Amino acid sequence: MPANINDINSASSSSSGPPDANPVLTAYESYVRDTPLVTRYVLNAVVISYFMSFFVDPTFALANIPYFTLFRFQLYRVITSPLVCSSILNLFFAFMGFMNHGVKLEQSMGSALFGVLFFKLTIFTNLLFLVVSILLYGLTNNDGYLAGVSVGVWTVLLSIIATECAQAPPNSKRKLFFLEIPVLYYPLVLLALFSLFAGFKLAYCLGVAVGYLQGFGKLDRWKVKVETARKWESERGCLRGFYSRAGYISVSFASGPNAWAEGSGGGGNNESSSGGGGGPVAVRAPTDPGASSSTPSFPSSGGQSLGGGSKRGLLSRGSKSPKTKEERAALLERAAERRRQQRDEGDSAV
Repeated sequence: MPANINDINSASSSSSGPPDANPVLTAYESYVRDTPLVTRYVLNAVVISYFMSFFVDPTFALANIPYFTLFRFQLYRVITSPLVCSSILNLFFAFMGFMNHGVKLEQSMGSALFGVLFFKLTIFTNLLFLVVSILLYGLTNNDGYLAGVSVGVWTVLLSIIATECAQAPPNSKRKLFFLEIPVLYYPLVLLALFSLFAGFKLAYCLGVAVGYLQGFGKLDRWKVKVETARKWESERGCLRGFYSRAGYISVSFASGPNAWAEGSGGGGNNESSSGGGGGPVAVRAPTDPGASSSTPSFPSSGGQSLGGGSKRGLLSRGSKSPKTKEERAALLERAAERRRQQRDEGDSAV
């Protein structure tokens, strides 16, 4: 009898303890905590689009199809087309690609400027797709060109990769499997690989072309200044409702090229934010994503974000590379202090 009482007491004490953590909820909370806001919204839209495909065809409803966009005046398709996903394979590659490139780029630029860049490349690629489709239809009188489709997040991802490669050092290389490819031709090789496995897609080709135009400064006329983004994030700005949300990264606390440095984290939106790697990220004053200056907001490391092989360090460019952890820590601390002073001077000037 005492043994049975002890068993009952032990069972009741174990049942009164805290319940086991839900692994799905834990994974989602980690995803929200570690993924910047714009990247997370894009991926969430892609996931919703995939589950919608079980009931309706999101491609037919949201993709950029010239016949519906132009002749039915469904202009929203120019913006919604990269958010469409209708297969599990496309969903997997969308997460793999955007979590690799979107996260670091948003940490580097800030959420506002990254969102502007994302939709800027989307709109220009889709407008060019419409123009080319209409020209081909006029020359050939083939209705198939009016039924062409520009869809999927990789249309914009290829454009972002081309922009980054156009601004990287010309002598650097990137690795693709076992090959080392000159950085300027990396998007073209990646496009050829996509065409080999998935067939020729006009939208992918035009996305790479728009990325090169952005990278070489041909689209600077439509750039957004950092000061404008700061006004959007102010108390009376149009982005004030997003500023306090989890994962929002303001332009004042974007990490610039340091986002590609080993151990850097992201996802914070204010002074108290710290990187997912275990400490605050060194902060730099952000630069305009459309500016073709000597210090572009894209990494000029020759492929740090894509596994490239450039030997030039992001934080030690132009100086002797630190050899010890103490030297690297001191260098980061000095750089952060300088950038903090520059940011304070800029804020006081504004």
